[in-house]
Parts: sequence; C-alpha cells; structure tokens
Amino acid sequence: MTTLSNVLWGALALGLVTGMRSTLAPTMTSRALAAQDDIDEADEPARTLASHRAQQFLLPMATGELLGDKMPFAPDRTILPSMMFRALSGGVTAAALASARRQPIWLPALVGATAALVSSKVGLALRKPYQANPYVNAALGLTEDCVALALGSAGLRSALGKR
Repeated sequence: MTTLSNVLWGALALGLVTGMRSTLAPTMTSRALAAQDDIDEADEPARTLASHRAQQFLLPMATGELLGDKMPFAPDRTILPSMMFRALSGGVTAAALASARRQPIWLPALVGATAALVSSKVGLALRKPYQANPYVNAALGLTEDCVALALGSAGLRSALGKR
C-alpha cells in the first residue's frame, strides 16, 4: 500500500474513534506524533498536535470524556455543537497524520471529519435503546471505549507505518 492509502486508512479509523470519543483520537495521535523522531521536520498541524502543550491539554480532556460518557447526564453526542466539534476534531487529527507523513492534508481531513459524523450517529443509535438502564449503558460505554482504543491504535499503526 502507498503512504497516502495508509494515511487514508488511519484517517478513517481515527475519524471513527472521534465519533465515539471526540478527544480520544487527537490525544492518541498527539502522543504518537510526539514519539516520532522526525516530528520537528513535519508540517503543521502535526507539530502543533505533537507539542507538549497540546498533550497537556488533550490528556485531561480525553480522560474526562471517557469518564463522563457513562454518566446519565452526559449530553447527546449528536447535538449540533458536539457534531461540529467531532467533525473538527476528526479532520484536524487526520490532517496532522497526513502532514506528519508529508502528504496532502485535505482528503484525509475530509475522510476523518466525515467518519466522525457517521460514527457519532451510529454509536448513539446503538446505545440509545439501553440508556434507561445505567448499568447496561455503562457496560456498553466501556465496550465502546475498548473498540475506540483498539481502532485508534490500528489507525495510528497504519498511518504512521508502524508494524
């Protein structure tokens, strides 16, 4: 597979993750990019996402989201502000992957943003029938977390060329 196709697969995977957990994909990507030896030579937005400041901001955000998602008062992920943030998060994450691999950023950004929007709708549709039962809802949320982490790891391996 070519570098661009690997980046597109990564953009798709991390966009899906962003639809499930809006800050998890950028957090995972930030940490993965920061570990790259040649990140200082990468274009924007890879350098910004890999920065220490971005990591300090994203990690607590992702942690809070992972915990808060299981609460009965958690807002619907498909309300307009949430969908806009998820699309932006998926697009920026995918653009950072592309720029780290010195590929054009617009197509991966579009793939990441679109995947985030689709994943948000599908994820909510799968969990909504069980939201009345807090235990089942929490268990499904934990399962979704595990799927998101596995999918994000696979996407990063694909996009960054790691085995």
